[in-house]
Amino acid sequence: MNSVKSGKGCSLSSIAAILLAVIAVPVVPVLAGKQILAEGTATAEVFYDMNATPPALEPTSLLEYPPISAARPACYKAPLQLRAEDHYWLDRPIPSTYINWIDPDYRYGGDYNNEFQPHNGVDIPAKAGTPVIAAADGVVNWTGYGLFGHFDNKNDPYGDAVSIRHDFGYLGQPVFTAYGHMSRIDVSMGQRVKAGQQIGLVGATGKVTGPHLHFEVRVGEDSFYNSRNPELWLVPPEGYGVLAGRIESVDAWPMIEQPFTLRTADGKHEWKLSTYVGNVTHPDDIYQENFVVSDLPAGTYIVDTWLWWERYYFTVTITPGQTTFVIIHSGLAPMVNPPLIQP
Repeated sequence: MNSVKSGKGCSLSSIAAILLAVIAVPVVPVLAGKQILAEGTATAEVFYDMNATPPALEPTSLLEYPPISAARPACYKAPLQLRAEDHYWLDRPIPSTYINWIDPDYRYGGDYNNEFQPHNGVDIPAKAGTPVIAAADGVVNWTGYGLFGHFDNKNDPYGDAVSIRHDFGYLGQPVFTAYGHMSRIDVSMGQRVKAGQQIGLVGATGKVTGPHLHFEVRVGEDSFYNSRNPELWLVPPEGYGVLAGRIESVDAWPMIEQPFTLRTADGKHEWKLSTYVGNVTHPDDIYQENFVVSDLPAGTYIVDTWLWWERYYFTVTITPGQTTFVIIHSGLAPMVNPPLIQP
């Protein structure tokens, strides 16, 4: 997979130092229904329908922007939902005229080989000054330093950040996106934004080692603790799909840091991966996954892992614009795209 090396970020080692302050300071309320903003903010009467879904939920092959090259296709236009369980409702927060692929070395739920805290979002490598755009329509819920605790804090690990509450919900809950480490913010709290509207510029503020955009999806509340894997929300590149799955023990507990290998059927490309680490990463409400690999060209792949001295080695087909879901349960045959229980 193509990758641009840049500073890995959003190491949350400073979180413990500010937790006491978080407890002591009131958090901006985030409620179902009417938007509540911080005191003194210019507000408008804004209402939400948590059971609504984005408009025009239908497949499209129209490109969002002209592709930067044949090797890096532009993304489908959001929203995209080719199967009932999917919700590719968000545009990428970096325009497709720039490289906007997710960093494969520090995915959601990863810890970058034990160098960082478990990741509750994804990083998109980009040069400082690259435009950052809203992933969907909504209202700005936070700007500036202090996103972690929703109070002004120059030591906040997100640095200069923005969060947006979107006009749609998911399973009766509000949906938010967060954008971290920005060098400039072009919106204000309470401002209505449209999908694709520039909200700022990529930077290296907060706890980072270099410029990039940290991006999160939050469901229920605008909180670090309500994150979901953005790779299940961001539209894939045209002709690409997503592999998600759950590797679980004989008693159906999700395996933590379980290593596995994914390779193309022709053996030309291989990824060394592992399931989620730690306890701050939350699975999707429907999929209940513990790994996701996006930006995969459509085709046949081989999944390879060992559970309790037993090898699980099987093929999966990645379909453009949708999720292929697998369950690897210790002692049973792997299941590909099994029926899922809707919550």
